[in-house]
Amino acid sequence: MSDIQRIVELYNLYGSKRRVAKELGMSRNTVARYLQRVQDVKDGVEDEILPKNRQIQRPCTIMTPEIRGCIHSILEENADRPKKQRWNGLKICHYLNKHGHGISYATVKREIASWKQKHGHRDVYIAQETDPGCRAEFDFGKTDLCICTRWGKYPMASMVLNNSLYRFGRVYHRETLLEIFDAHIRFFNEIGGVPATIFYDNMAAILNPRTKDWNPRFLEFSLFHGFEPHVCNPRSPHEKGTDEQSVGYMRRWAFSERNTFPSLDEANVCLAETIAEINAGNVYRRSSPPCVGLLAEQETFAPLPTLEFSNYQSRSARISKYSHVAFETNYYSVPDTYPGHHLTLKYSPDIVELVGGDQVLACHTRRFGKGELSYDLTHFLKTLSRKPGALPNSRLFRQLDEAIQRILHRHYSGRNKDFLPILSLFKEASEEELISAIHLLEEHGMVPTYETLRCVIMHQAGQVPDMSLPPDLIKMDDPNLSLYDHHLLGGR
Repeated sequence: MSDIQRIVELYNLYGSKRRVAKELGMSRNTVARYLQRVQDVKDGVEDEILPKNRQIQRPCTIMTPEIRGCIHSILEENADRPKKQRWNGLKICHYLNKHGHGISYATVKREIASWKQKHGHRDVYIAQETDPGCRAEFDFGKTDLCICTRWGKYPMASMVLNNSLYRFGRVYHRETLLEIFDAHIRFFNEIGGVPATIFYDNMAAILNPRTKDWNPRFLEFSLFHGFEPHVCNPRSPHEKGTDEQSVGYMRRWAFSERNTFPSLDEANVCLAETIAEINAGNVYRRSSPPCVGLLAEQETFAPLPTLEFSNYQSRSARISKYSHVAFETNYYSVPDTYPGHHLTLKYSPDIVELVGGDQVLACHTRRFGKGELSYDLTHFLKTLSRKPGALPNSRLFRQLDEAIQRILHRHYSGRNKDFLPILSLFKEASEEELISAIHLLEEHGMVPTYETLRCVIMHQAGQVPDMSLPPDLIKMDDPNLSLYDHHLLGGR
């Protein structure tokens, strides 16, 4: 707009379009056109000097018909060349510049994209229809959840039967072979059999991405259950489209309204309830609900194995001076009575077992955080009996409930060794039972001791429901007291 104002000023000054064009370095036709548009606006013929939707069409000076024909002929010949030896945009640009055509790589790419849009290959999908019990699909998808006030992306395993569209899903902390096996086992037990084939993505956990060889452990699992695994072609999710859509469908219906849970088990309960509703309702292009279609498919499933597949991995672990072993940046306690310095650590998706020889020394719930402690207080009773002064400030004691800590500080201050028998009650009762007994004694103004706590716990555990029969079921005659008087007087 500033250039137009300059044209008008110079024209008013000189009165010559030729002189204005010479001074501004532009065409006389351009000067005349804009002077005319200014006059039209003043006369009311036009509303504005420069239209808002103005399009400048500049003729292409580089992409001549000769160059365009050369590029098109090369692209047409590419179809007959080996795939790895075809001309790409960079090679075509280098060839044109070598033969004296000054053209940029960006211009060549635009022409190639335009040609492919008109003449390129168009993918065509073939609709599939599977027989009952013939095919299932497996996939992992991420879902955003807040577990124990901590947000994270949790993998959700999804399995679906193609024929009945019966769905299954479960959320995990990890996305390893253990979780894959666990999802399969739960799915097989739920549907009451094993499908003939199962399709997968190119997951590194089951297929080597470089050699394309199956994981030996996964092949052992498939042979154990009697199904044939298949993988889709790379970058071809449509080959497994039923499960690809099921992941997003289940995630949306289960976790769109609620995505905060106190534990992962609670999230899985919510997911299972949602999937049960989906399987009980009508679905797309199916004459019956998935739960009804499953009944027809169960007749064609292979039977479940008689034995259970051992879904765990093991490794050697070293016991530290604090009587715990480290695994995945978390710590699990070992009984201080175990004499060895090394043991076998067995872990599954949910459980960590510490094995010494042929004996299970400890069993812990698997932790998935960083630096978390999984301690069993009974593992350290022998050490605490020798070092009672270490009890109040120990990590394992501070993990206990406030009610248990309050007893030590209020009634056993300076007498840590006398408090140890109370801790030994963990061998006979759970922490919830011990806390309940403490509250009961404090409500009645009694000091919690080993004897009183054990008495309350054993009494609560020994309570049985009233098994007396209703009075109308047993009828007895009223006693004849005259016979009793007769015997007192010596009668016979």
